[in-house]
Amino acid sequence: MPADRFPADEVRRVEPSSWLAVVRAAASGRAFDWLGAADEIGRSNHLRVVCRLRATGGDALRLETLIDRDDPRLDSIAEVYPGASWHEREARDFFGIAFTGGDNRPLLLRDGFGGRPLRKDFVLGARVIKAWPGGKEPGDAKAAGRRRMVPPGVPDPEVWGDREGAPASADEVAASVVGGRVRRRR
Repeated sequence: MPADRFPADEVRRVEPSSWLAVVRAAASGRAFDWLGAADEIGRSNHLRVVCRLRATGGDALRLETLIDRDDPRLDSIAEVYPGASWHEREARDFFGIAFTGGDNRPLLLRDGFGGRPLRKDFVLGARVIKAWPGGKEPGDAKAAGRRRMVPPGVPDPEVWGDREGAPASADEVAASVVGGRVRRRR
C-alpha cells in the first residue's frame, strides 16, 4: 500500500488538568479509537496516557499527557466517549491510574490483585521462579553452549525480593532491571 494512504497522526501534548476539556473540544467530527498508557520510569517519574481519535477522512489525532506515577489520576473521558470506559478500566488494572468520574472497577484482574503488571518496576515472578535457559526463548536448543542470560524483567536480587531493611523504591528496582545478552569478556 502506498505510504501516503496512512498519514502520520497529529500529536498534541496536553496538560493533565485540561485533559477532559481538550478531548471534549477535539471530539467534534472524530471517533474514539483507543486509549492506553506507558510507564516512563527511567526517563521521568510519570505515566504517559495516550488517546487516539480518528476523523472520518482517516486523519488521526493523538492526545498525550504525563501524569504523576506516585499518584496517577486523570479525568475520565467516558462522558464524551462511552467506549473509552473499557480502555480506562484496563489502564487502571495494569498501571494503577484512577480515572476521576469514571468506572474504576477492576476489568481484567481480580479485585485486590497485588501490583500493576505493566509498570516497569513490576517483577515478573514466573521469570524469577523458573531458570532461564540462556537463549532468547525458553527451550531454545541452540542456547546449550552459550553463557546464561538473565531474563528480561528481573531486577538484581540485591534490590528485589527478601532483603533486610526497607523495601526498594520503584527507582531502585527500575535501575537494577537487567536482561538480554551477557557481554563477553575480552
